[in-house]
Order: sequence, then C-alpha cells, then structure tokens
Amino acid sequence: SVIKGTKLNERFRSSETVEKGEVNEKKFNFLYADDKNSYFMDNVSFEQISMSNELIGDKTKLLSENLEVTISTLEEKPLSIELPKNINCIVESTDAVVKGQTAASSYKPAKLDNGLTITVPPFIESGDKIIIDSRNLEYVKKNN
Repeated sequence: SVIKGTKLNERFRSSETVEKGEVNEKKFNFLYADDKNSYFMDNVSFEQISMSNELIGDKTKLLSENLEVTISTLEEKPLSIELPKNINCIVESTDAVVKGQTAASSYKPAKLDNGLTITVPPFIESGDKIIIDSRNLEYVKKNN
C-alpha cells in the first residue's frame, strides 16, 4: 500500500487485471511547519495541504518560506516531496583552517542556519552563503 507504507506479496494469474494507481504531481509553496506537520499552498488554486514531517524526513530542515516544491499525491493524499536540486543556505559556524595542516585539500565541518551540519571546503567561512544539493546534502558551491 503506497498510502500506508506496507508491503504484501501477492500472486496474480495472467488473466487477472490490476487497477493502476494515478499519482499526480503538483507545485506547492512551503508556508510553515509545526512539530508534526508541514503546510503547503497550491500555486494555482491557493488551497492548503499538510504533510507529515515523518514522511518528509530530514528534508524538513531544508524547507524555507515560499520554497517551491513538487508534491506527489494519490487520491489527494501526499505521498512524497521533491525539493529543488539546489538550496541556498548560510554557514552559521565553521572551524578555522590552519595553514599547512594538510598537503591535500580537505573538507571541514560547518553548521548551517537551518541546523544541518555538512562538510565544506577550507575556504568557506562563517557567514558565507552557499548552495547545497538537496538530494545528498552535500556542498555544491559558494553563492555570491
């Protein structure tokens, strides 16, 4: 069951038919989140829907006001969320680089304004604006 998140092994005969579920994708803007749910508004009809933070997972930390996302629904129930590939973030704090510490370029940990901790190149400093990949939560580039 896609909606319930359960699996069941079932055998079908070649003469049997199976009803195909119709999954729809729509664009929504993120409004706000509370402890249990995140709330989104349809860009066209201005209707609001909510989605469980459990279903969204770690991506809840990447949601920011008015961020446009794509939500897949089945029978008007949200199934999954797709964020833009690149997300803008600000480095809240990061370690200072010691010159000559290593011969090769090494990454250092950085805490972002949304609470995530990722690794960034040594030239990134606190307060820098960066772009991260929403799929794997990795540093992409510095944003000027």
